Amino acid sequence: MEEDKINIAKKNYIEKEEGNEDIKVENPFNPNDININIVTRTIGQLIDMLRYDELLIPSYQRLPNLWKTKQKSRFIESLMLNLPIPLFYFDETENKKWQVIDGLQRISTLEHFVLGGSKDKTLSGNKNALVLDDLEFKTEFNGLTWDKLPRDIQRRIEVCQVTINLIQKGTPEEVKYSIFSRINQGGIELEAQEIRTALFQGFKIDFLKTLISNQTTIGQKFALATNNSVPSKRQEDLDFATRFISFYILGYEKYEPDMDLFQIQGMKSIPTETIKLDKISQSFKQAMQLSYDIFGIDAFRKTVKVKVKRINKPLFEIISVYFSLLNSSDKEKLMSKKDNFLNDFVELQKDEQFWNAITTSTASKDSVKKRHEMFKELINRFIK
Repeated sequence: MEEDKINIAKKNYIEKEEGNEDIKVENPFNPNDININIVTRTIGQLIDMLRYDELLIPSYQRLPNLWKTKQKSRFIESLMLNLPIPLFYFDETENKKWQVIDGLQRISTLEHFVLGGSKDKTLSGNKNALVLDDLEFKTEFNGLTWDKLPRDIQRRIEVCQVTINLIQKGTPEEVKYSIFSRINQGGIELEAQEIRTALFQGFKIDFLKTLISNQTTIGQKFALATNNSVPSKRQEDLDFATRFISFYILGYEKYEPDMDLFQIQGMKSIPTETIKLDKISQSFKQAMQLSYDIFGIDAFRKTVKVKVKRINKPLFEIISVYFSLLNSSDKEKLMSKKDNFLNDFVELQKDEQFWNAITTSTASKDSVKKRHEMFKELINRFIK
């Protein structure tokens, strides 16, 4: 019976948040902050930028099977035929490198085909290189890699011109996020966290990964508390870590809709000092262990009015934050009254105001305020 519960939890891992589509951003960005230049480059120039790490592909782009071999081959064939291809969006970083925002599949296809995914300058016999397949017009090149193509075909590909919308460095992250979201149409649509990862590549993303990676003791606590129910594919686990960070650092009092932009502010607020990062890590680790000790496999899940217990992000948000803030004495008091606390938590979920705050329009300011205040009041009753 216990095994059945675990299997159900894993199969239906996360409850979808409903009713947030129409929540308006109360503080939209200044449109005058938009700064985009239109530039042209050749495919050969982009390949050179890839080779020397001047053109950056976000790490999530390297997930397998986003474009199949046929799609990649047909894109390369389009270049052979000099057919027009859609424009690219790149983001200029502080060190003047370009980060791919829209056109990820096309750029990664070039890397796979011309550079074999390795950026090596000579790739003869590279086993990782893309092999063309199922070409529609240039069928004589099926089965060939880049280094086996005739030089005139290579040159034809290299001289193809592309148009790029380049987001200038210094553009505020909120503006970039809006741009990313607006151009994120069709194909393989990016999740909100994938866009945030593109914005904050570097130590901040590396730090978040330590909170949820199975390779760290902290990440193992996250896996324990969530019953291994939060996948890393499409960066769902990073989204949970970002949500915790945002409310832990900023506090719910500073929340302004929408949730995605608030999490951008949270990521911007991640400190650089090692001592502060260590404190956040240990606080998160404590929250995950305590969540499991009290709730077991029901941690972060509704336990009333539901047939299937899925992880609820608003519950993860409040439980992780307030458990992370408890001192040793408070933890002992809570654990000593565990059964009573669980009973009262069930009753809290039956409260219409709290239930609505974790179920409907969960990203509204009122819902965020209500669930934080009511859960904080619950904990305070047990630790006084």
